[in-house]
Amino acid sequence: MFTRCSIHQRALFIPAAASLLLTVPLAGIANEADSTSDTAPGRHALGTVKVSGASNNSLAGELPTGTVVIDREAIDSLPATNLAEVLDSVGGLQSSRLYGINGSRTSVDLLGFGATGNQNTLILLNGRRLLNGRRLSNIDQAPPQLTGLPLAAIERIEVLPGAGAALYGNGAVGGVVNIVTRRHYRNSAGVEIHSGSYSNVGGNVYATGSHDNVSGAVALSTQDSDSYRDNNALRNDSAFADLRYHQDRFEAYFTANGETQSLDLPGGRDPRAFNNDPQGADTPNDEAEQESYWLMPGIRIGMAGNTALTLDASRRRQTQEYRYPSGGFNGESVVDSYSFTPKLEGQTATGSAIHNWTLGFDLHEYDYTSRTNFGDRELEQSQRAWYVHNLVSLTPKLSVSAGARHLESTLSGEGADKEQDGEMYEGGIRYTFTGNLALFAGAQRSVRIANVDELSPFNPPADPQTGHSYTTGASWSQGRQHSTLTFWRAEIDNEIVYDPIAFANRNLDDRTIHKGVSINSHWQLDKDITFTANASAQQARFDGGPFSGNDVPLVPEHTMKLIADWQALSWLSAQISHRYVGDRHYDADLDNEYRKLDHYRTTDLQLTARYRKLYLKAGVYNLEDNVNADYGNYNPASSSAVLYPLPERHYRVALGMEL
Repeated sequence: MFTRCSIHQRALFIPAAASLLLTVPLAGIANEADSTSDTAPGRHALGTVKVSGASNNSLAGELPTGTVVIDREAIDSLPATNLAEVLDSVGGLQSSRLYGINGSRTSVDLLGFGATGNQNTLILLNGRRLLNGRRLSNIDQAPPQLTGLPLAAIERIEVLPGAGAALYGNGAVGGVVNIVTRRHYRNSAGVEIHSGSYSNVGGNVYATGSHDNVSGAVALSTQDSDSYRDNNALRNDSAFADLRYHQDRFEAYFTANGETQSLDLPGGRDPRAFNNDPQGADTPNDEAEQESYWLMPGIRIGMAGNTALTLDASRRRQTQEYRYPSGGFNGESVVDSYSFTPKLEGQTATGSAIHNWTLGFDLHEYDYTSRTNFGDRELEQSQRAWYVHNLVSLTPKLSVSAGARHLESTLSGEGADKEQDGEMYEGGIRYTFTGNLALFAGAQRSVRIANVDELSPFNPPADPQTGHSYTTGASWSQGRQHSTLTFWRAEIDNEIVYDPIAFANRNLDDRTIHKGVSINSHWQLDKDITFTANASAQQARFDGGPFSGNDVPLVPEHTMKLIADWQALSWLSAQISHRYVGDRHYDADLDNEYRKLDHYRTTDLQLTARYRKLYLKAGVYNLEDNVNADYGNYNPASSSAVLYPLPERHYRVALGMEL
């Protein structure tokens, strides 16, 4: 458990860290153009400032870790219809779906945390945090909503395994997924309508454009589906807008999203019902509705030399209503969040070394209100953090990074206020031996403080969770081939987990150890064929206590995703993908006393035909027609379990036009 710093210690923390990491005064910063033109032979020049936020020159993609970048070209080539399906292509990242084909309620897990993957993987939009899902109960599985971000607006996705705690803060335990939207939009428009199995119909329309210094995008989407199971109907509507203004050393931007969703909840199936009637519903009347929106304005001001000031803010509101007649439980909740995240970034040179540094302050305010059968609750949480980070290119081949963050959290409501704090650190090194081979290693200390909507009325707030993680590996590029091999180990103390008996989140008394290896490889075999092979082998176990030596539930030992893309004709392409997820223990089976959730594999095929501005996509998914389950929950009190089936063979056809 953390000890609280004195006022004097807090006052010294940031200046001391800044002086340690920057090691150079701000005076004498060279202008970018002058530095480039005056560079002597053999010295790497100052370039564009690497930033941790909205710019395309993202610092995240430059960190000396096993960062995996899914660029625009890769996104276009994938047989994916939503963000969740894109993330499926990353080795070392496990995505699980409760309700199958629509991308709704998708769990995102880096480094093998299982049921707590959502809380230990930080999801960002342009370096700013989205609302991560919470874990309140085995009924209300609420992962982050990934359906409202249109793929057409995404420039790239950066996945940072075991990194990002100092730079991005609370919750970056397993790592960070940073979704970067396009900075400059060309003039274009498109419309698509689609239909498929289980009465699945929907469509989307988008428009992008630029004029002088202004560019932007708007997108609307809708989806209506009965989904695979009984009482599993889904209706999802979303709107997205991204507006940017550029002028010399000034940039202003505004991103907004609104989404409404209604979802019928079929519940889990016991093993016998799963085998006999996987489409059935155990909870035929349970349902939930959700409305959410977020607004993200910001400005970026170029200052003296190679320095920039970024002022970002956000406003988010998420409303949920849930009705569970099966358990006699009804309720509603509202989460309002506000943030202000100013930062100063710059690029300086000392001798042959080039520093990309960041000094920042994060302020996040959360208001949580709920009304349930158990009573009403009103809570407020304030999180404040100061951080410093520096990425140093010592030579054209050698780079190092270091960062530190101090976090303070105040929780108020329902009695006495609770104060929590913690320190986060991270560092890494990368060396490029030739133009195509690089080795990297990194380490970090992370902290996770429970979010306000994770708190239970039955138990006091959980203590902060701490972790130490280590990554090492290699990346190799040759022509149109690129591969990244990453080894990781994470040691987590006081891990915050859901206790189904107490109906509350609590701290584990003993450490958990997460370790594994992942490979992400992309090959351009010839001008018409590309091949992607991503896989991971991992192990997550309890280290001590009553569960010592047991596996952490819901962490598969092996995962694999293979994708082949063939441009068969000038107008016809084919994509085939194969996914494998290994055996893993049911959620809540800490004793490992129940049998494992079976491994499964699926194969998907998609054909795309194009004629001028028109395209037609036709896909067959789960070709083998297997009955699979991505999630299962165990009840130790009754020694029973339930499974959440995935759809059998199903189809989708989409007709679109791009202008």
